[in-house]
Amino acid sequence: MVSPDAPPDPYGGIGTYLEGLLGAMASQNADVHLVGTSRHRHLPRVSRYGAVTVRRVLATRPWARAARPRWFLGMVAEFARLNLAGVWYAWRLHARARVDLVAVHDWMCAPAGLACAMLLRIPVCYHVHSAETFLGAGSRGLVALLGRALNRALSRRARLIMVPSYGTVAAVPHLAGRGDVVVVSHGAGKAWRMACPDDAERAVIRDKIRSMYGIPDGRRLIVFAGRYAPHKGVAELIDAVKRLVDDGLDVAAVAAGTGWPDLSLNDRLREQVAGLGLGERVHLLCRFLDTDELRDHLVAADACAFPSAYEPFGFVALEAMALGARTVVGPGFDEGVVGGAEGACLRIATMDPGELAAALARAVSDDDPELGARARRYVREHHSWEAAAARTLKAYGEAVGR
Repeated sequence: MVSPDAPPDPYGGIGTYLEGLLGAMASQNADVHLVGTSRHRHLPRVSRYGAVTVRRVLATRPWARAARPRWFLGMVAEFARLNLAGVWYAWRLHARARVDLVAVHDWMCAPAGLACAMLLRIPVCYHVHSAETFLGAGSRGLVALLGRALNRALSRRARLIMVPSYGTVAAVPHLAGRGDVVVVSHGAGKAWRMACPDDAERAVIRDKIRSMYGIPDGRRLIVFAGRYAPHKGVAELIDAVKRLVDDGLDVAAVAAGTGWPDLSLNDRLREQVAGLGLGERVHLLCRFLDTDELRDHLVAADACAFPSAYEPFGFVALEAMALGARTVVGPGFDEGVVGGAEGACLRIATMDPGELAAALARAVSDDDPELGARARRYVREHHSWEAAAARTLKAYGEAVGR
């Protein structure tokens, strides 16, 4: 496998996926090697993660807050190193003992996949984790153009294409109608690392989180976690909170995340909060939470809101649901992933702040006391990493046999 992220403690969603998938592969009959970037200098370059051999390419991302030309050059240099390391490692393994398949995660690792398919003649599975470079604001600019070109190029050469949801298939134009595309649903993100608390612990966590933000007793707490990208719906969530307050509902919101790489999004959201007079009601953290912090915020919430216009899968919503949180999701979530039809969450049909406000009002009310319990039960029944690992390896084997 070649990936832009590697466990443990990965940087983003692809790393979260691999952390869960590779952990579950420990019980499977597979010899797995991963080449991926890692931000942890103290870890060895090559080590074992469960039953998997991980080769790390150090990535400190010093360019993350740089001006755009330097940011772009830094990103290109980092991923050039990763792709070269992936091809070199695959070639060495293939020379010693035949590599059956190279799994390439996301378009940033597509050059390694193309080299393995065309030069080393090794079957390649291309994991398309997101259609963001084809949609809305994410489709603009040089990076998106490069992403679409590499996506199409590897899609032509790969023997198997794996996607997390049918919504992703529909959003990527060149995947529709192909017989080599397989949908394999993921597990529930980091939920396996987040123990669901009993009522006593939940009460302690609620008090701790509320005291951090000065939220008084009786005020309902809404929690969001994710990037502040426009399609995530943070601006609409802020407008929805304003509507709820104007309607007399005593609510507050905490939004964990950041607009990185476009940090101007942080400032725009701060201006929106100030302009609406919500300084004491909406807390923009402008940083990501670590796993323990995230778990505590999701547990403390009266409702969790993820009003995305597009989601390739949606780990954080499933993590919230696995903890028994009453969860509202946007129209971008695949119905088959979040189980809205089964009553596991409240799924809005549009990005309209009025519709979102109505769903949040319902979620924080006592009208449906079993909503959180249904959410937890649905995730446990439908999003096991063990099942995802078994289906993934089965699809790999079928592709190798073709």
